[in-house]
Amino acid sequence: MFEWQNIRMFFGPLLCLPLLHLAWLVSGEFRAYLDPSPKAWAEEMQAIVRADETLALPENPVLVVGGRRVALWDDLPGMLAPHPTLLRGLGDATIEDITHYYDRLIGYYRPEILVLLPSYADLHLRDDKRPDDLVAAVRDLVDLNARHLATAMVYVIAPLKMPLHPGDDERIEAMSEALAAWTASEPGVALIDANDLLAGPDGRPNPALYRGDGINLNEAGYLRLAMVLREALNSV
Repeated sequence: MFEWQNIRMFFGPLLCLPLLHLAWLVSGEFRAYLDPSPKAWAEEMQAIVRADETLALPENPVLVVGGRRVALWDDLPGMLAPHPTLLRGLGDATIEDITHYYDRLIGYYRPEILVLLPSYADLHLRDDKRPDDLVAAVRDLVDLNARHLATAMVYVIAPLKMPLHPGDDERIEAMSEALAAWTASEPGVALIDANDLLAGPDGRPNPALYRGDGINLNEAGYLRLAMVLREALNSV
């Protein structure tokens, strides 16, 4: 019979494998955050391409693009029915990353409605945008889209305040104001600002509407954001 010590020596490393795999995934994701090049998301872009080969893609969809916040919003297509909706979250891409992959990430789908949700990485780790930087990045993407597609409408969702980063509140408010001023004079572009709906009585982001990371919305938070987006789509 095996001695208990030998059994532990044999099975101990096996039990550690899931933790080692998780550590490898996290380290790979963190490396992508630290890589300023859009090529950091090349593998994820290829994964989207491969997945599309197995799908019957709708014509003239509502296309929602962004980073991880879009990928986590997996119940949105049901909430926006009967609008055919595609979600394309690329890593935790910045707006510039999305512009880099425009042809395959946006142009390929020929959306009737384009929705842009800025990511955490636009404010932290990959970038540290100021209000003017954000408007310039969004404008470049919208201009590129206008040169390629006859999209009926582009909706820009204002950056979301986060329980984890109270120091960002003023910057995000300034970003929302700058985007509102720009979209007011830009035909076919509108701003959706859901921060008031996501706030608690103190005016700060309500933690009950966010995941435990204090960054991304939970199901209840996404429901509120989806309601605002659905109302905007129904008004077109």
